[in-house]
Amino acid sequence: MKRNLLISFLALVATIILMWWQESALVTPQSPKGIIDLEFAKTPAKLQQLQFFWNHETVLQNIYLDFLFIAAYTWFLFTACKAVKNSESNLFSGLTVSAAAFDVLENFLMILVWNERFSPAILQVVFYVAATKFFLIVIVIGYLILSLFGLFKRESVL
Repeated sequence: MKRNLLISFLALVATIILMWWQESALVTPQSPKGIIDLEFAKTPAKLQQLQFFWNHETVLQNIYLDFLFIAAYTWFLFTACKAVKNSESNLFSGLTVSAAAFDVLENFLMILVWNERFSPAILQVVFYVAATKFFLIVIVIGYLILSLFGLFKRESVL
C-alpha cells in the first residue's frame, strides 16, 4: 500500500507540473486563473472574452492533459483514502471517484462548448459541475487531513 501511495503521489506531482507548465499560456490579465476561468465562465460573454485572448489549440491541449491529471489525482486520493483503513474510507474513496466523474463530464462539456458544438448556455451546467467537483475534492482532502491528526478512528485489525 505504501508503495502504491508513493507512486500515485509522484504521478500526481508530475501531472501538476505538466499542467502548470502547459497552462501558463492561458494565464493572462483577462484570465488570471487560467483554465479555471473557463470552468467558471458561466456566461457566453465571458466565453467570448476567453476565446479572443486564448489560442484554440492550447485550450484543447490543456483539457486533454487534464484527463491525465484526473487519473493521477483520483489514483492518489483513492489510495490515500484506502490507506487510512477506517470505516469511512470506502465512503471517501467513493467521493473521490465521484469527483473524477464530475471532472470528466466537465471536460467533455468544455470541449463541446469550446469547439462550438454546444450552446454557450451550457456554461451554467459546466459551472455547477466544476463547483461540485471541487466541493467533493475539498471534502476528501479534509477527511485525509483530519485522519492524519487521528480524528477518525482506525479499524482494529485482528
